Amino acid sequence: MAPALRRLTARRGGGPRLAPTWPCHQLDDGAPASFAAQLCSYAWTLAGVDEVPAPLNAAGRGFALDDAHAMGQPEAFVFASVWLIVRPDASLHLTLRPEWAQKIAAKGWGTVHPFARYMAGAVPPQSLIIYAPRDESELAIAMRIITAAHCYATGRIGEVALPDSRW
Repeated sequence: MAPALRRLTARRGGGPRLAPTWPCHQLDDGAPASFAAQLCSYAWTLAGVDEVPAPLNAAGRGFALDDAHAMGQPEAFVFASVWLIVRPDASLHLTLRPEWAQKIAAKGWGTVHPFARYMAGAVPPQSLIIYAPRDESELAIAMRIITAAHCYATGRIGEVALPDSRW
């Protein structure tokens, strides 16, 4: 398990509604206006990260890894080298190892991207939407989830290579 996901508490309340059309934006239960920028600033602090246009006609800011850091499995990426999309509403589109994703969903922090269900193969099943954080404590958890996605995309947890990574 990624250290960032250890001792993850359950999110209070039910999950928000998601739009039924691509890219399935969050429709309610949103974040304070500054949270998307804070999540983007946090992503910039991680090793090998470059900001790129959000792929696949998704609104928001895309974050890719440079070639030296993009050593995770192909499934660790949303598209090409993009491993994270921070949406304007502060929800996130990212991927996690299946056992990590299961924990996130079970604790109520996100859900499998709806298009992974409807378009099998086009959107990988470990593709997740992480709900927008509603307060500072949830913002801290969203940053922990971003850290786990970065580990998956880099193929490493600290100095330890993940199975099937390209290290």
